Amino acid sequence: MNIGRFIHPRLENVAPLCTIETDGWTGSQSGEVLATGDGSQTHFTGTIDYQPVNPLNSFTIHYTIGGATYDATADSDGNITGTHITSGTISQEGQYDITFDTPLDNETDLTADYNHGISPANVENALYPKYQPSDWGWRTCQGNCWYIIVYFPSPGYYVTRLVVEGCYTATGKTGDTTLTAQFSYGNMAVYPSPGLSLKQEPNTRIMGWASPIYDPDYGKSVFSFYASALQTLKLRVLKIDVFRIA
Repeated sequence: MNIGRFIHPRLENVAPLCTIETDGWTGSQSGEVLATGDGSQTHFTGTIDYQPVNPLNSFTIHYTIGGATYDATADSDGNITGTHITSGTISQEGQYDITFDTPLDNETDLTADYNHGISPANVENALYPKYQPSDWGWRTCQGNCWYIIVYFPSPGYYVTRLVVEGCYTATGKTGDTTLTAQFSYGNMAVYPSPGLSLKQEPNTRIMGWASPIYDPDYGKSVFSFYASALQTLKLRVLKIDVFRIA
């Protein structure tokens, strides 16, 4: 290891270049109403409720024309083809543009089913509200309750920092509990101090932890969390920084 680089280090935040993965960070939507036919409209545009769509070929629409019900599914590029569809697209950002050759039946719904959420995802997008599925916002868990993996963009020396907000719910056991963070470092585990002493909702507390220095042999940083008691916890990540030591 070149110790000299740590005497006067320059830290570069490379979080936007990293990718992130976590358990349970996807969701699905079924029967979302995109529009309602009026017997004359053939062109429909808009944005679905949950973004991003992942994968694009999970996006399926349902519509009724001439008393018959049809389904059409996008391909891996987001192109939608099907009966009575002149053109159709869905983007990962959830923007759809669909044209039919015949109007939808009056007072019938154009609906969509799709999967949303990305794993792994760019760190910058992951913490940007537009890309946060509800499961990624507040996470409910117990005991050993969550892991987050950050993949570094290239070999090097890195330090990661994580800021979490949390509380425990009013149901189940009572009494304060401590949330402990763990950074995995090869076959070792590092437990930064102090732990986050949680209060009962709606009172939340915020805590940040920094990892040890990861050397070029490690291509990722793994955070995990566990609680000292089995209350039901509510947690959310507020910020992830990844500093490369230059």
